[in-house]
Amino acid sequence: MRNRLAPILNLVEHTGKLKPLTDRRPVASLPFACRYRLIDFPFSSLYNAEAVSAALFIAGSGHSLYDHIRSGSTWGLDSFAGGGVFTHSQVKLKSDQNVESKYDKFYYEDHYNYVTRSKAEYVVMMGSSFLSNIQLESVLHFHEDKNSQVTVVYKQVNREELVEDTVYTALNLNNGETDTVKGIEPVSGMASGTKLNVNMEMMLLSKKVFLDYLFRAKQHDMDISVNTFIQFTLDSNESVNAYEYTGYLRVIEDVKSYFDANMDMLDQDNFNALFYRADPVRTRAKNSAPTYYGEEAVIENAQFANDCEVYGTVRNSVIFRKVSIEKGSVIEDSIIMQDSCIEEDVTLKHVILDKHVYVMKGAKLEGTPDNPIVIAKNSVVYPEGITKEG
Repeated sequence: MRNRLAPILNLVEHTGKLKPLTDRRPVASLPFACRYRLIDFPFSSLYNAEAVSAALFIAGSGHSLYDHIRSGSTWGLDSFAGGGVFTHSQVKLKSDQNVESKYDKFYYEDHYNYVTRSKAEYVVMMGSSFLSNIQLESVLHFHEDKNSQVTVVYKQVNREELVEDTVYTALNLNNGETDTVKGIEPVSGMASGTKLNVNMEMMLLSKKVFLDYLFRAKQHDMDISVNTFIQFTLDSNESVNAYEYTGYLRVIEDVKSYFDANMDMLDQDNFNALFYRADPVRTRAKNSAPTYYGEEAVIENAQFANDCEVYGTVRNSVIFRKVSIEKGSVIEDSIIMQDSCIEEDVTLKHVILDKHVYVMKGAKLEGTPDNPIVIAKNSVVYPEGITKEG
């Protein structure tokens, strides 16, 4: 299967409801489950499908992504034979500055150049907001078995699994032919309790079809997206085949869904479903000392990365690298990101600390499961609970 896919990752994703976590990073860079980032999941799917290159289109700055991805060697994307990670950042800024049309001319040109120079047979379009572990090889086999023009991936979920005003869509499948699509509709208009086929915004199509649709999108000043290409296919009276994904899925749309996804990983069934159901998930290795637990430390149902020092109590929480938790502190139902320092007698419950947060002695913060408190990167939390951003 090597070099059969030309992956395009659309990382121009919705960040407003994830702030302040996305103030300095795209959704794809969000840390997850102690040592991963969301980009690791689509990249791992590409690695397991033996893709040798990928093109990334990023709304704003890609600094945090570049720092994590580097050469792409962790995911086999550094091959001399047509390999590489091709990044295109500030897509939104360039489009906003273009007064003649909605999108900058290089938006279409960059897609064209990447696909035409690739030796792959197919283009796969995907993003990072749909946290999942998909075997692309299975999708490709389905696509070829059905002799598809276009194949799109979906999962059947409950309406409550997406936020009330979600921007995502559902696939309407043909009666009696559950693997073909007859239309798409916004999930936001659907009633509570509805079962729906959420469009995971992952599509497989041939290079020729992609380039035809790219030209059409440019003509009409439209975005290069799964929804756009589904509509192009239906308008041409061609079939859109639908591949059903049945594994773990969490749609990362807001702070609560991000919080819930991390808390899901404290359940062994969820953890195994995401990380071990299909192929392994890869991330860039950071070798360091193991975590040290003091004699009076109390740990209950928590995950830790390496290089932490823990002297207090941690329950139902996810702790990233190089975190120190001093004696007398109690951390419950919380996410503590890398390089955070928690002094003595601190109480944190339903809290997300971004990277490099310093919590002073005696501070108390308590959110709720539906509304966890988020402390921005490089902040200091004072004993009175007052927070000062760095």
